[in-house]
Amino acid sequence: MPRGLQSILPWAIVLALVVMGWFVFSYGYTEDDAYIHLEFARSLAEGQGFAFDGLITNGDTAPLWVLILAGVHALGPGWVASAKLACAAGLLAAVLGVWRLAGDLAEEPLRPRPLRPLAVSAVLVTVINPYFAHWSFSGMESVAALGVSVWAIWAIFAGKPTWPRLTAGALLLGAGPLLRPELLLLGAVAAPAMLWRARFIARSRSSPMPLGRMAALAVVVALPVVVWCVFATHTFGSVIPNTNTAKRGGTLLDLAPRLMLVYLAGFPVGLGLLPLAAVRALAGRRIPPTIRMLLLWPALCAAFYLADHTLVQTRYCLLSMPSLCIAILWLIDSSGRSGIFRASVAAMLTVSLVTIGLAEIPHLENKKIGDRAFSELAAYVREHVPPDAPVAVYAIGQIAFESRHSLVDIGGITRPGVIPYLGDPRARLRWAQANGARYFIGGAPPESGAVRVFATRVPYLGWTLRPSLYRDTQPLALYRLP
Repeated sequence: MPRGLQSILPWAIVLALVVMGWFVFSYGYTEDDAYIHLEFARSLAEGQGFAFDGLITNGDTAPLWVLILAGVHALGPGWVASAKLACAAGLLAAVLGVWRLAGDLAEEPLRPRPLRPLAVSAVLVTVINPYFAHWSFSGMESVAALGVSVWAIWAIFAGKPTWPRLTAGALLLGAGPLLRPELLLLGAVAAPAMLWRARFIARSRSSPMPLGRMAALAVVVALPVVVWCVFATHTFGSVIPNTNTAKRGGTLLDLAPRLMLVYLAGFPVGLGLLPLAAVRALAGRRIPPTIRMLLLWPALCAAFYLADHTLVQTRYCLLSMPSLCIAILWLIDSSGRSGIFRASVAAMLTVSLVTIGLAEIPHLENKKIGDRAFSELAAYVREHVPPDAPVAVYAIGQIAFESRHSLVDIGGITRPGVIPYLGDPRARLRWAQANGARYFIGGAPPESGAVRVFATRVPYLGWTLRPSLYRDTQPLALYRLP
């Protein structure tokens, strides 16, 4: 066995055991939004088209993930197992991408010396993170999208350009926006850089074929998005998914502090080290294009969220912030300050482990309890609510998938008509009743005269750094509307 492989094998074994243990621990939890993906995937598999609860709608921001789930399910696993397996494949792709990218950075000719621990450290600070832990096996596309972004940056910016690598980068840039729409931003910067690098390959060939390859690269990047836009316009009447509007909210004065708190909760050390890395980046030495892209990518995402007035969630940060942490570690150590490098890695890992212990583990435990409670509610709806009596609900995923009962979505994901009323509970209820709702799922009675027909309690389901909140409970009930 090569000596380099021997040195990383213990790390790989420990990491694999930790990941497998986390897979088992978190298996009872599937994110409600993941059930939305599963409902769309099941509709496709059953020949109903891109539909949710029988309604053709542009309610999914990750159509490629829907296709992946349907494809995995076609091989035999159940739907939830398909989501978990797809997540496992996405996690493997992300870890390998981070390893390869950081390994190539460790051998940059601009570095004063090769740093073999950089690849190990990059993988550890990426995987041992509360947001990565939460979304790793949630059924969502978050970790897979992280892997796509890392591999795309590696293929286009790292090392000497070759046609195979640029082709791989073009494929990733083309497919990426169908996995997470923010990857359009990465493509907007990386695609021109890819063609610029391809130009130098073309210059070295006398044949016109390289110019044809450059054109082919551009087509590969653009074609998936163009095809989806044509399909979405024809099928839904719009290329913008409903979620883009449904998950907006507030003014910049409201959204900017929330964005900063969400980013700081998951990546406090990385953001804290950013000024030190900036000093290093501005110190006059040339910075490799890969590092520049790793720094620019999270800035593009944050700027987009603010410009779009997006209510930022933890999984949005996970898409790009590991790239920033990798770049920061490279910048710190490239000056030869191995002590600061080791301290930075230790700080990132320590803070993440503490956060996972205090916040993520109890949060995940509560999520598993919540999933079981929603399963009981879905079973009640399936067995006791008349089929012609639609149920109004905000968290539509698990209830729709498990009950297969007609719903009225009051969150705007599948029915954008409710979006103007999201800030007014009474107006939203009237809209739901006007659209046929005869039952309502919520905590308190939605109006006088509503009869509670099912009730249970669920723990606090939000993500918080206040551990005491995880001991709170709240009502979950089904009401028959008057």
